[in-house]
Amino acid sequence: AGTATGIGQQATQRTAGAVMNPNMELLFNGPQLRNFGFNFKLSPRSAREAQTVIKIIRFFKQGMAPLRTKERFFLKSPHTFQLKYQGPGARSDQPYLNKFKECALTNCGVQYTPDGNYNTFNDGVMTSYSLQLTFNELTPIYNDDYTGLDGDEDTMIGY
Repeated sequence: AGTATGIGQQATQRTAGAVMNPNMELLFNGPQLRNFGFNFKLSPRSAREAQTVIKIIRFFKQGMAPLRTKERFFLKSPHTFQLKYQGPGARSDQPYLNKFKECALTNCGVQYTPDGNYNTFNDGVMTSYSLQLTFNELTPIYNDDYTGLDGDEDTMIGY
């Protein structure tokens, strides 16, 4: 009503002695989705490791591509990823690093000559690859996400 009549701000100033903060938009304009970039240098030492590196690169490239239905009439969303840092135990998360919500892989870049020169093994596999991955979370982080953490909340960084 105050906005419609034009006297809302004046009424607030006179009755409460308060002024609206014109910079509030700079402080909060809505929740933001976080993105994370990871860089890996993959240098296989054997033919078996080389095939594993090729599979890793293909896994991420294929995982970020949209899916087609059997009839190829519709497209489906690409796969999503649940990232985590491995902790000291076999099934534990690292409590001293950030946590992630479900993510989509938005960029998968491969540099085939990260050392600046073309160098292959006898079978043609590169001696080194540089893999750059960018993930975006699908939902924003809210204040109450920190209250439902597993473990001792006082010793965890959380999101």
